[in-house]
Amino acid sequence: MRIIALLLVWVVSTYAGQFDKVKITPDMSYIYVYHKGKAVKVHRIQNTKNKLTGEYARTYRPNQDIQPIKMHKDIQTIGEVELLHFMKNKVNKKKGLLVDLRPKRAYKSESIPSAVNIPSKTKNSKAKVEKILKVLGAKRLADGSLDTKRVMDVAFYCNGLWCDKSSEFIKTFLELGYPADKMLYYRGGFQMWKILGFTTVTNR
Repeated sequence: MRIIALLLVWVVSTYAGQFDKVKITPDMSYIYVYHKGKAVKVHRIQNTKNKLTGEYARTYRPNQDIQPIKMHKDIQTIGEVELLHFMKNKVNKKKGLLVDLRPKRAYKSESIPSAVNIPSKTKNSKAKVEKILKVLGAKRLADGSLDTKRVMDVAFYCNGLWCDKSSEFIKTFLELGYPADKMLYYRGGFQMWKILGFTTVTNR
């Protein structure tokens, strides 16, 4: 019995430490989030020699400027740790939404777990924007104003530090009356998510 107990302790400790080589924070190795109804373990790549390849390894984008850390005085900019807490405490509990503003093709290929896709060009369609606002809990009143008492928290991201899709979409929502304190701007976007070796999912 003692041998079995020791074996169980060894197995549990080995599994628990499986993602401890490359941690997220000193106290966090991974979290679970739900993506399309399935639990996904989000962690960093444990290979300490891993290198980024592909589109997000590029350091230059034609006609794209680096975005400021503060895109609007009333909008909170967040990093990866804050985004993970948002995914765990808001998205998992259906109190918040993580929105990927990249084109549908890019989202289908790869995205942050738990994210839903709303291509940034959607902001140019009044009808589609109204549907999105309704899904988020906003109500259009008879006088044309927007009732936002029960809207969800939303975190937006796009390609990365050089991508203006998030800031432009957030500005559109602000103009429509969506509360600033209900929106978060993940400035690092998909490029920083990839650089830090976080788990991604496909959406085909």
